Amino acid sequence: MDNADSQPVSGAPEPYPYVLDLGKPGDADCGRGVDETLGVIAALEGLGIPCCVVGTKALVYYGAHRVPLTWEICVPTDSFDRATALLTSPPLNEKYEVWHPVPPVPGSLMHTYPHFTLKGVNFFFILLPAFECLLSPSPDQREHSASGIPYPKLELFAQSLLDLQQYADLADLIEGMDLDEAWGETHLQLDKPAPVEYIRKKNDMIARSLPESMAAGAFLALLSEGPRPPRDVWRHIVSKKHRRVNDELPKYRYLTRFRKVGSRDPRENKEREV
Repeated sequence: MDNADSQPVSGAPEPYPYVLDLGKPGDADCGRGVDETLGVIAALEGLGIPCCVVGTKALVYYGAHRVPLTWEICVPTDSFDRATALLTSPPLNEKYEVWHPVPPVPGSLMHTYPHFTLKGVNFFFILLPAFECLLSPSPDQREHSASGIPYPKLELFAQSLLDLQQYADLADLIEGMDLDEAWGETHLQLDKPAPVEYIRKKNDMIARSLPESMAAGAFLALLSEGPRPPRDVWRHIVSKKHRRVNDELPKYRYLTRFRKVGSRDPRENKEREV
């Protein structure tokens, strides 16, 4: 797995301006985009660049009820420049093109990475270096959905969300898989110190990537350099999973917002398009 010494690489497009449109009139609908994502991954892995899908799509794979619009594809940090060059050069640039950048997200450099679309199809993906998500796309650190999409293993994904302070995403992961305190004690590094060097480096990069118009509120986009101990965070989020069941849902029938009593691991449902 990449550590705090990993370095992001250049090659990202200019992050401004942002637009709200999601595609071009007349472009074909891709449904959930599984086949299209498999196509991108096959193209990159065929050239020796391992990939895995992270972000919101990975949360959906693990049972969270999200409606993602864009696939986030992670590649090794030292392969990021090469992957970007491949997608923007013949023959792949005949199929894919750089699309409008996404707006900044707190604690993230997402807006600085290339956002692609499949020409003629409303399908979008963002290419990310492993530095961004603190995950490795290597085959031994991922698992595959029934559709063949590679995702980070559950414990590695959970650890990355904890280290990256993505606590809302971590809550969704906990509730999608109905994880408990004991699972975290067994599978996570809850005594692991915060990756302070990484956080400082990333915060500096985030601050420098924002436009002057956002400078006054830049601190809101930064990671905390003194986060709560991982075990405290884990226990706090897990302990409240039952309380987060929506009021309109009968609590006696729901374990979490996303799991009914008696429901199976969402990965066992082979009919899901993930």
